[in-house]
Amino acid sequence: METRVHSFFRFLGWIGVLIFGIWDLRICYSIVNQVAGSLVAYLGFIIAPVVFAVAPWYALIAWGKWFPLVIIYGGGILVVMLFKLGKTPELDSEL
Repeated sequence: METRVHSFFRFLGWIGVLIFGIWDLRICYSIVNQVAGSLVAYLGFIIAPVVFAVAPWYALIAWGKWFPLVIIYGGGILVVMLFKLGKTPELDSEL
């Protein structure tokens, strides 16, 4: 029974990675697109992904918008918590 619960939380964690990953990518792309244009946003995604890591901080500092930062980091914290709940004791003994 315990492994089913752990598997369920790991499954929810992977669903969260998928949902928040796509949502974060769209938010960061739209921020970079508004600031520098679509070509820079596309090239930033391909060549320099650090631009997407800075984008929510830029939205907070320049525009005063908290939403991108809360979604990106809040979603990351939620996913990490789900994976921690899905961690089984057998995995701990192997590490």
